[in-house]
Amino acid sequence: MEKKQPQIVAEEIHLLFVDTTQFRLKAEEFRNTEKRLLEVAHKLAYNLKDEKLKIELALSFKDEAGNELLFLTTDYHFRVEKLEQFYDLKEDGTPIFKAMILATVLGIALSTSRGILLEKMNTANLPNILIPVVSPVKLLKQKP
Repeated sequence: MEKKQPQIVAEEIHLLFVDTTQFRLKAEEFRNTEKRLLEVAHKLAYNLKDEKLKIELALSFKDEAGNELLFLTTDYHFRVEKLEQFYDLKEDGTPIFKAMILATVLGIALSTSRGILLEKMNTANLPNILIPVVSPVKLLKQKP
C-alpha cells in the first residue's frame, strides 16, 4: 500500500526571522551593464527536534565576462509544524527531506529576497531591478 503524501499547510510554516548577511553592489557597473546574468545558490540547515529549517540563499548578478555586479546573501529561519512528516531518516540518522517542503520554503525565500533586493536597489537609485521568476524545483535539482 502506498504511503499517503503529507500536505503542505501554509499556516503551519512560520517564517521566524530573516537576516541579510551580505550585500555588495557595484552601482555604476550595474547601471551600465545591459545584460546581467543571475546566479542563485542555496544551503539548507536543520534542527529536527525544534522543527526548524534554515535556508541560506545567495543571489549574484554578473556581467557577461563573469564580473560580479551584485551579491546578496540572506538567511531565512523557519519553523515547520509536524516537520517529521516531511523527511525520512537514513540509517545514520541523516534526514532526507521531501522535495515539496524544500521547494515551498525555498519559494518563500526567493519571493522575500525579491522584495529585499527591490528595496535595496530603489535605495541605490536603481529602480525596478527584479529577480526573474525562478523555479524552486529546478533549483533543488541543480548540483552544488
